[in-house]
Formats: sequence, C-alpha cells, structure tokens
Amino acid sequence: MKYTTLYFDLDNTLLDFSAAQANAIKELLPLYGIEAKPEYISIYSDSNLMYWELFERGEIEREEIFEGRFKEFVKRTGIKADTAKMSKDYFYLLANGHDVLPGAIEVLEYVKHKGYIICATTNGIALTQHKRLKDSGLKKYFDYIFISEETGYQKPQKEYFDYVIDNTPEKDRSKILIIGDSLTSDISGGINSGIDTCWHNRKGSKSDISVTYEIGNIKDLMSIL
Repeated sequence: MKYTTLYFDLDNTLLDFSAAQANAIKELLPLYGIEAKPEYISIYSDSNLMYWELFERGEIEREEIFEGRFKEFVKRTGIKADTAKMSKDYFYLLANGHDVLPGAIEVLEYVKHKGYIICATTNGIALTQHKRLKDSGLKKYFDYIFISEETGYQKPQKEYFDYVIDNTPEKDRSKILIIGDSLTSDISGGINSGIDTCWHNRKGSKSDISVTYEIGNIKDLMSIL
C-alpha cells in the first residue's frame, strides 16, 4: 500500500454537517420567536463559515467564533436576540445532528478491512464532535481522534499535523493521506505539512490549489486506496 495512515475530516466529509447545522437553526430560531426562514438558515451558514475561515487563517481566537457568528447573523438579518444565549442553545441542538453522508460507512469498513490506521482530524468542538461520532456509529472505526479543542492547535496549522504525527505510529509523511472537503483547512494544512491530499469536492467547485487527488463522492476514495 502506498499509504498506511488516513486522516479523515468529519464535517461534510463523513458527517452531513450542512444538514445538522440547518436542522439546529430550524429548531433554534423558534425558541426566540423567530420564523426559521430558508434565507435565515443560509445567512447563518455564511456567517458561520466566515468565522471559521477567520479562525483557520489565525485572524481570530477560537472563542470568538461561537458568539461572533451569531452577532454577524443578527446584524445581517436585523433580528433582536441574546447572541450569547443563542450560541449556547445552538451547541446543544447541533450535538444531536449526526447524519452520515451516503457511502461513508462503506468506505470506513473498506479501509478498516484493508488495515489502514484511521484518524479523525477535525476543527470541531470536542463535546459536540464526540457525541456526534458516538451517536452516528462512526467512532468505532477510528484508531485515533484529534479534535482541535483538545490538541491546542487547529487545521491548517502545521503544529496541528505535527501533533497528530507525534501521537500516531506513522512518522513518514509520504505514507499519510488526508481526506477532507475544506481547501482552507484540510487541503492547505496537508500541503503545508508535506502530506498528500484528497479533496472531497461534493459541490464540484473550482480551485487553483494543486491537490493529490480529487473526488466527488466519498466512495470514490476506494478506487484510490
């Protein structure tokens, strides 16, 4: 085998984060007397993505994401709400979202049977991600789980990948492959750390970033491995 170790991103690579996020917002807004309009869900999604990308670029601290995205949301929508409380309520609701993307379990079964070392590598929140991994049934497939909140670093920081390598058996970076949907965290992080990359490009987006592999469906990974 060319690779011995696989680093899997979770959200929108194996777990359907978009669905979990949308459902959490649909449940959250009525708690504040707000109609969960489709455009509100889209606005929140954009606000959330903006704050995570700021964090991944090192422009804000992790703690600034959580209420900050709701401050941005109410600013864009004109809604009046306690953003600190919204953030806490949202975490609880999001942790209940654990839909698995089609084909993800089949792929994990395949790579487990092939004998790869399987690592979960995510920038998510520890409490939320551990619960979602357990409830989804995916936790049993992973030999190691690395959540940014617990490592002290985040993708795409080289320090994050150094931490993962230091705490897993494979030290030869040429034998490691990272699989993820985010160009800013998974792919850029892998490139900067000398690790081969597989971009899970479900939306068929365009990019000038040079990746090792590109797949449109997670099941396509099996033809590579």
